Amino acid sequence: MRITTHTELPPCCVCVHADNSTVFLGTYKLEDDGTRHGSIDVMRLDGETLTLTSRYPTESAVLDIKFSPFDTRMLVSAHSTGLIRVWRYKDSELVVEQDLQLFDTETLVTSLFFSPSQEGKLLATLTSGESGIVDLRTGTYEPFPTNHDLECWTGSFGESGELAHVTYTGGDDGKVIAHDLRTNDKIWATTMRQHEAGVVSILSSGPQWNLQNPHQLWTGSYDDNLRIFDLRLMDKLNPSLLPGYIPRVAKQENLGGGVWRLIPSPVENDDTLLACCMYDGARIIDVKQDDDFEVTKYFKGAHESMCYGGSWGVSGEFVVTCSFYDKVVEVWEPTKVN
Repeated sequence: MRITTHTELPPCCVCVHADNSTVFLGTYKLEDDGTRHGSIDVMRLDGETLTLTSRYPTESAVLDIKFSPFDTRMLVSAHSTGLIRVWRYKDSELVVEQDLQLFDTETLVTSLFFSPSQEGKLLATLTSGESGIVDLRTGTYEPFPTNHDLECWTGSFGESGELAHVTYTGGDDGKVIAHDLRTNDKIWATTMRQHEAGVVSILSSGPQWNLQNPHQLWTGSYDDNLRIFDLRLMDKLNPSLLPGYIPRVAKQENLGGGVWRLIPSPVENDDTLLACCMYDGARIIDVKQDDDFEVTKYFKGAHESMCYGGSWGVSGEFVVTCSFYDKVVEVWEPTKVN
């Protein structure tokens, strides 16, 4: 199976719903006058076809969408006007449930990540360089005290052992900053010695992915490199007792494109990884022992521009990727590409 289709507006993020047949796309259009708008497009995957079933225009661009790990009917979207919107997906319709205007309208919310352990908690990152925790139940935001010097693009919750109390954020300043959720204090921040350009994707090991390597933190950068950081000292000690300790880079490899997204396989005991590599398509990566990995599959398809968004089918049998300027969505099977 391979399906290629086009969207009306440039897509930058995608999620496959738990029903394995509904695909959600967030779109982003920058007009000549500097205004931004977008939509959430809902598409139906049926055999060899991917068909638009509904479009929900938004007054601001959509930079990220995520489904709650606790409730498959809850979708959140990050917007270009400092807005976080909570949607409810029910009976094939998407309804706005809550609007959280937590930030200045000139600030873009660049990414959102659900806490894997605390329902209703989100990590939000902003173009102001800020990041912090959003509580959907109270509608409040608690910023971290240490900001990035430039745009903050991405983040991740730690998931293993003591690392479950840690969050990581990556920014255009080339830094990864770790904060302790219990004290809200900064633990450490990397420097340009570790990344030669902005950090745009972060992935933590956890119960659902890479469980055999709980000491690892994976990062992707504009410098085209995928890196594995060794957090072993943090795994043995309380992270708040190690201020200033910067973990070492155990492995790095140039993937040929900016590593914009890292999406783990949803299949239990499958440590495969999807990497969206901006101007050079997507890759499937297998986790190896001893801080190693191997690129096993490469997919370019019709992605002639920035490949920003990616999502797995529920059973890992297919992948959906999208590219921005050419407004292309591709559905493909990792086992059937080289």
